[in-house]
Amino acid sequence: MKLNGAVNVSAPREEVWQLFMDPTQLCRVVPGCEQAQRVDDTHYEALLAVKIQFMTIRARAHGTLLEAREPDHLVAEMVGEPLAMAGAFRAHLVVDLIPISMTGGTEVRYTIELSMLGRLASLGEAIIRATANRLASQFAANVAQLFSAQAQEPGQR
Repeated sequence: MKLNGAVNVSAPREEVWQLFMDPTQLCRVVPGCEQAQRVDDTHYEALLAVKIQFMTIRARAHGTLLEAREPDHLVAEMVGEPLAMAGAFRAHLVVDLIPISMTGGTEVRYTIELSMLGRLASLGEAIIRATANRLASQFAANVAQLFSAQAQEPGQR
């Protein structure tokens, strides 16, 4: 399943880039992220809890930064397994940060390719697609809100 989207944020792309490179800060805007940590320069671990209609699925995930062209392009992959059910997921993420010259902000464009195996896949594509779209929209709104709040606080930049 493939999802695409974009959000405009009121921050220069260098600041947005730093958000994507800091797992603790990124966890604050990723819906369902309970904790995240850097293992080394290109590997990360996270604990996720995602509500899917009638249940919450908790998963341990391992992320790898596959490509990073600071400050405008990154490619990452996340592989995870639910803690209480059989199955697995893989998410391939491409993010491009495009400066918006008129406002000094940044357009964040993203593409997510998501695949699932086992019981996760048996939940049905319609449910998973709806949940993935909801989470992607929440993520975009959280990123925009984070930078909007920082822009309003004196001394944040």
